[in-house]
Amino acid sequence: MGHRTPGPQRSPWSAVLAAALLLSCPPPARGQAPRFTIRQDPEAARLGGDVTFALELLPSGVVSCAWHRAPTASLDFEIFTYFKQPELGQQNGPAYTERETGADDCSMRISRLRLNDTSAYTVAVRHPTITTASINLTVYVPLTQPVVTPDNVTVTENDTVTLTCRSPPGTEMVAWLRDGAVVSAGGRLSLSPDNRTLTVQPVQRGDTGAYACQVSNAISTNRSDNATVTVVYGPDAVTVTPPGPLDLPAGSLLTLTCTAAAVPAPLFTWFFGETWHPGASWVLDRLSVAHAGGYVCQALNPHSGHGRNSSRLELRVWELLTQPAVTPDNVTVTENDTVTLTCRSPPGTETVAWLRDGAVVSAGGRLSLSLDNRTLTVRPVQRGDAGAYTCQVSNAISTNRSDDVNVTILYGPDSVTVTPPGPLRLRLGSRLDLRCAAAAAPPPLFAWARGNASLATGSHLRLDFGDPSQAGKYRCRATNPILGRAAEAAVLLLQDEGLSTGAIAGIVLGMLLGLGLLGAAGYLLWRRVGRSSAPISLNGAKPSASSREAPAADGTDSTEEVKYSTLTFSTPGAPAPHGPPRLDSGTVYSEVRRK
Repeated sequence: MGHRTPGPQRSPWSAVLAAALLLSCPPPARGQAPRFTIRQDPEAARLGGDVTFALELLPSGVVSCAWHRAPTASLDFEIFTYFKQPELGQQNGPAYTERETGADDCSMRISRLRLNDTSAYTVAVRHPTITTASINLTVYVPLTQPVVTPDNVTVTENDTVTLTCRSPPGTEMVAWLRDGAVVSAGGRLSLSPDNRTLTVQPVQRGDTGAYACQVSNAISTNRSDNATVTVVYGPDAVTVTPPGPLDLPAGSLLTLTCTAAAVPAPLFTWFFGETWHPGASWVLDRLSVAHAGGYVCQALNPHSGHGRNSSRLELRVWELLTQPAVTPDNVTVTENDTVTLTCRSPPGTETVAWLRDGAVVSAGGRLSLSLDNRTLTVRPVQRGDAGAYTCQVSNAISTNRSDDVNVTILYGPDSVTVTPPGPLRLRLGSRLDLRCAAAAAPPPLFAWARGNASLATGSHLRLDFGDPSQAGKYRCRATNPILGRAAEAAVLLLQDEGLSTGAIAGIVLGMLLGLGLLGAAGYLLWRRVGRSSAPISLNGAKPSASSREAPAADGTDSTEEVKYSTLTFSTPGAPAPHGPPRLDSGTVYSEVRRK
């Protein structure tokens, strides 16, 4: 069913009828809970817009619905009554403004909402008794932009900052934001009961930022412009780069930089003696010894006037070291004497070190150093102290090393030896190599002698042993050519009486010849066996007379006999043996007989 267009006011006849209907109905049930509810659409009513109150769970058989602009069903605030039985439609009351429209479902729509429409509304439903229900209407307007005061704040750290939000009419809720993030009360931050005032006490540097207040109601939200809060602090610890102390070569470039945490940005000034330089950086070009000294940077807060100095930076400017020299430049000294070396170091030297054959040497034992390390002494010097000595000078920026100084230690000869060691047994005709060695510096001179006879010079002696008279004691004498010291060693040579190499060769040759004769005898025996079956004798004794005289088959005497052959090998130059030859000296006997 649609809405009926209401009249501006009731007619007399409709008023009489309405009064009669009211009198005919029982009074409202007091204390009885409503059996229906009111729903508002939309939930948030906007100024100039429309709103509808609809009844939900409305029972059937409703006679009429009366709407009132009041928390109770008062006739003085009646907007209209809508009659469903009989169908009289909407009958307007004293609170009607020509913007309210009823319907047969007992709903009411208010058009073109005004701010004064904000009120409580009550509906009285006759069924057949009167039941009422109420609802509160708020007409909202879009919120204008709020304002934060003061709009910019500069406050010193540990002081107090207070911000206030001037919110527009219709504001239901106020919130605060810092750099776009919502802030809540707690710790050093507090809010007034209506959230319109924010206080930070004591304020810290981390509270710096852009603050805004945000207002909202059911239909709109708006945010203020940012109010900048600047927290003044510092300067904190002043830092200098590069950190000191600094050791730099003359002629180099140095840039000093100063930093410190502070708001607003601090003012920097460098101080060096009576000289000062403004700014955070100071460039020192072509450093010289005149730049050496202490540098201090001062940071000053221009707002608070607080200042702080850096720690003192020490700068040392060094010249590059030239090459040192060691004196004397070459040393030759006898073992167990003393050697002293001195390092002539260039200006600017801080430390002096000594090296032998490239390895650092330290004071201790026989080696001592002067207090400034410029003089090295070895007492007593030993042969192991020989080598190439250098001194090395250093400062903070450079190192240099002298040329080598050779230290030679004279000693010996010690431990003279001859190899191979004696006594040595040699056969005639053999060769012998003798070698002589001794420890000495400089290298020793060698001479060979036997008895009172000088044989040769040098460490090597070659001897061909061809005569027994060469046997005897051979001496090697080692002499230090500078110190004149000498030492010697000897080896004894004896003749070996055993078989010589030639004798052994003769024996071997004789055995080979003997084997050849045995082979020939065997061949003859084989031929004889092939011709007859007479017995054959092969031994080392002479054959018997019967066997030697046996005739041949043809009646002739065919006896054949091989003579004895003797091979003797002796040592060359040895006397010939007397008597028959000995078997163990290489004699071979062979007898072959054939009948």
